[in-house]
Amino acid sequence: MKRQVFVSYTQADKTIAFGLVDFLEKNNILCYIAPRDIIGGRNYASEITDFIKGCNQVLLIASKDINNSDHVLNEITLITDEKKKLIPIFTEDFELSSEFKYYLGRQQRIIAYPERFNTYYNKILDTVMANLPKCTFSPVTFAPEPEETVMPNVKKSTVFEYYPGRGVMINPEDHQRNVSFRTDTFINLMGGIFDEVEKLSDNSEAQRIFFNSGYTSGKNFAERIESQWNDGTSFEDIKMKFEKWCKFDSTVGWGHFSADIYLDEAKDCIYGTIHINEAFIVDTRNKRKICSFIKGYCDGVVETFLNSCEIELTCRECPMNSRFKTKCVFDFKTK
Repeated sequence: MKRQVFVSYTQADKTIAFGLVDFLEKNNILCYIAPRDIIGGRNYASEITDFIKGCNQVLLIASKDINNSDHVLNEITLITDEKKKLIPIFTEDFELSSEFKYYLGRQQRIIAYPERFNTYYNKILDTVMANLPKCTFSPVTFAPEPEETVMPNVKKSTVFEYYPGRGVMINPEDHQRNVSFRTDTFINLMGGIFDEVEKLSDNSEAQRIFFNSGYTSGKNFAERIESQWNDGTSFEDIKMKFEKWCKFDSTVGWGHFSADIYLDEAKDCIYGTIHINEAFIVDTRNKRKICSFIKGYCDGVVETFLNSCEIELTCRECPMNSRFKTKCVFDFKTK
């Protein structure tokens, strides 16, 4: 199996570096690390150069000691020349020397404190795996369908990357783990919770709790990824956030999201409509209002994208009200 990762470190961080390599290799990520992999009798500099040229990416254990390390600086220079993916792992807060600031000043980094460094292992592993050659998840197919029954425009992959050695799916956008459920499993799960809450209070209270849960989820989702997309506040920036949100949630199977958004300068307000076709959380069979969650979710996302402006969001169309409808439609406007 090919070694994919080169680990750069100073002698002061040797224990941290070798502990990380041990963890990665137990998870089938083979590493280059000196002096372990230097073959006796060979030129040290030549071996390091070959390691860097042969790897897929580089992990740099960065503490204040790198400022005084010519060896690490030489490695970083070569890494840059070879255009290798560099992932700095900062174990402390320190001022980079001018040389390292040139190379690392704008690099995205992982912060991992040495006294509990092992708690960051999974995050580092997910980051490493996200930068390996892609392994796209495809559903298991037990037998090919007859050609004439295959639906057009159906993709048999997701935005997530599947790692069979771990049995996990990772979102390459934020390197976090995701889980796939059948929709009926999720509806039964949420529906069971809804029933228990309704027994303890009433239907309106159960809807309120599901709305609030969705609102918190939507707000957290928007806050977590807003800066990755566009942190501007102009109306055009906001429209871009809506477009990318709809594209993402549509791609991960929540239903087909689309949104129309408008600016009324005379009334100093923003308003619009959100459409969700085949929303995954509609309980058309038992008629439980677990879809209050998706209403709250949309409310939380929209308010966050609109810079925490309070909005009024109303449901205009609901699949629960007609067996011929498949679309949830929400109107919103700032207050």
